[in-house]
Amino acid sequence: MSEIIVLDTHIWLWFINSNLDKFPSHWLSQIEAASRVGISPVSCYEVALAHSRGRERIVIYTC
Repeated sequence: MSEIIVLDTHIWLWFINSNLDKFPSHWLSQIEAASRVGISPVSCYEVALAHSRGRERIVIYTC
């Protein structure tokens, strides 16, 4: 059985923006070891909403 980790909005943003000092190292190792990592569509909505309100300056890198 493959492991899937679904990231919380803040964890997702910290992870993709390399703000790794924001969470424990064992979280990073679990994310990197997972077979699949996902995010909720709600997280995408939260980011878009925060950005549209000027509350969040977000840099998102895609592979």
